[in-house]
Amino acid sequence: MSASLQEAALPSDISEIEYHLIVAEFDALWGRTRRLNPAESARMDYMICLIEAFEASRGKDSFN
Repeated sequence: MSASLQEAALPSDISEIEYHLIVAEFDALWGRTRRLNPAESARMDYMICLIEAFEASRGKDSFN
């Protein structure tokens, strides 16, 4: 995730392409066989917030 994306506080600041990239990165971290370090866990928590906010702002049904 780019620095500018990390600064984006509103889901409206995130494009649909960035949303899909966030989901892909989250899935990659989720699928790791080793235990996540604290920074990776914090990043996943942040990505969950972005994903949930983006889906809520756009209507979650369109992303399932």
